[in-house]
Amino acid sequence: MTQPLSFVDADGHVLEHPSAMQDYAPRTLRERIWHIETDAGGVEWCVFDGRRMRAAGMSMAGVAGMGAEARARARRGEIPYTQVRPAAWNAGPRVVDMESEGIAVSVLYPTLLLGIQALADAEFAEIQCRAYNDWLADHVREVPGRLHGVAIVPQQDPERAAREIARVGRLPGIVGVLLRPNPVLDWKPVHHPAYDPLWRAASDAGLAVGFHPYQAADLPGACRGLRLDRVGVRETAAIDEALEAIGVDNIFFSQAVANPIDMMNTVASTVAGGVCARFPALRLVFLEASGGWIVPWLERLDHQAAHFSWDLPDLKQEPSAYFRRQCWISFDADESTLAFSAASPLCGADRIVWASDYPHADAVFPGVTKALEQGLAPLHPDQRRAIAGGNARALYGI
Repeated sequence: MTQPLSFVDADGHVLEHPSAMQDYAPRTLRERIWHIETDAGGVEWCVFDGRRMRAAGMSMAGVAGMGAEARARARRGEIPYTQVRPAAWNAGPRVVDMESEGIAVSVLYPTLLLGIQALADAEFAEIQCRAYNDWLADHVREVPGRLHGVAIVPQQDPERAAREIARVGRLPGIVGVLLRPNPVLDWKPVHHPAYDPLWRAASDAGLAVGFHPYQAADLPGACRGLRLDRVGVRETAAIDEALEAIGVDNIFFSQAVANPIDMMNTVASTVAGGVCARFPALRLVFLEASGGWIVPWLERLDHQAAHFSWDLPDLKQEPSAYFRRQCWISFDADESTLAFSAASPLCGADRIVWASDYPHADAVFPGVTKALEQGLAPLHPDQRRAIAGGNARALYGI
């Protein structure tokens, strides 16, 4: 009899709590810490580092399963931030939704604080990261074993980031650290020695590094370099609160194009540029950029490395060998190329995880695990079990 699959969501999200993070910050800085305020007219504002932004458009990130009408209302700013799906930042309701999908464990990445690396004030960014990470550790502890957290760090200052990685490595329930797949330090590629404190700290702490994109043009990378935040395809478009919240004029180009470009570049830097070679204990995962490109990309990297080896002085093996040793790639549950990638010796079933993206508006909910089961159907039962949950457990040390 076939054993039921144990599903582990390698990239779920938590929507930032409207007020709780302030309790984890120094009293003198609490007003700068990310929170929601409601004015006398009942309008909600996101207050963060001295800026006030209308919060209604941010509700788009918390309407999974609420239907197309709710998504449209969120885009127009008609759903208050505090009225999104209750599971967005409450652990109990989150587990109820996980149970409905048969998900045993979910690993939580942030949502709006995916962009913490763009703050100009690195000192304050470190304090904000500490407040969020301490809140997150307490949040996942509410439902032991069901939720695990991924910490945020001030990537714009590798030494500060390394210090926070070392600290969160001791927090219960924290299994990884988030980095943006962007050349944060003045366009320096991520294999530049300036980033080595990050890799060393993650290796020493035993935390997985999750490269997760964010569609704003707030950092060097594809969105800024290709001007994908200002495509201007809708010259007479009505105000879109969801777009204004992240500072772009579209989501399609800034996410569909920038995410995989930045991620492909980061794969090249880590497996061919020498990061994996210098830090063999690192565990890396590439998220929310689809996964079907990984096999032809690794094939191309191997081919180019063989012909231009003098450009890769740290490389002792083929780039794909480092990927197979230390890296994982995330697929959406309904990607048609999953089985092909699992069968390829350049990737393999043991290097694939899947992501729900819950509670974001584009999450498949309900039905994500059913979609995944259909994609896994052609594979051997051992491969199905690995992709459904075993690989994510190995990646995050769960």
